[in-house]
Amino acid sequence: MTSSSQQSRIINPRSEDPSLLRFQSIHVSEHIWDGRDHPTLRVRKSPNIPGGLEGVPDEIIPHPELAGFVGVANLSQLPVDVVLITALVERWRPETHTFHMPPGECTSTFQDVAIILGLRIDGRPVIAPIGGDWAQIVEDSLGMRPGLEAFVGSFLKMSWLDEHFTHIAMHNQTPLQITRFARAYILRLIGGFMLPDHSSSRVSVKYLPLLEDFELTSQYS
Repeated sequence: MTSSSQQSRIINPRSEDPSLLRFQSIHVSEHIWDGRDHPTLRVRKSPNIPGGLEGVPDEIIPHPELAGFVGVANLSQLPVDVVLITALVERWRPETHTFHMPPGECTSTFQDVAIILGLRIDGRPVIAPIGGDWAQIVEDSLGMRPGLEAFVGSFLKMSWLDEHFTHIAMHNQTPLQITRFARAYILRLIGGFMLPDHSSSRVSVKYLPLLEDFELTSQYS
């Protein structure tokens, strides 16, 4: 039986040796251990990205399959547990790039990425252009030229993609247009789910040239 003195004893959850965890004074766990409130995190995800492959026209599916994005598409439909993610962030240590859990340390690996997302973890390096005529790049890849108002620097607004590439029926369903629609679909997955910016409202045009040839896209790491 536990005595009352043992029940009231405060266990110090901090590291016994602070020399490694040098960011502890500004770490979120410090706030929690001191009894201060910490809000649940907001997960970055565009509300308009397609969830999974349901509703995606059959003629589009072979393209993300060839490019290796089917796993990402299927994962995008799963519900996001923001409470769990918040708890994991509280356990993440930037000094060691590991989660500090009661049983020990753990971290995400490239193998986890490959298994969960279905993406390659070896292959060609991803090298994107650092400059250019962004409107021309979009026109060359998607067949439509956005106005200046559709850009924030080198980023294309997701709202422009949502407006013009939500339904395949909005386009002539030629092989070329289907390919362009597939590029826009994958670009929406990248900007809305995989690599959203802080606003979840725009995506870098730099990714489009990497989607020019889907067979080549599948070879990127």
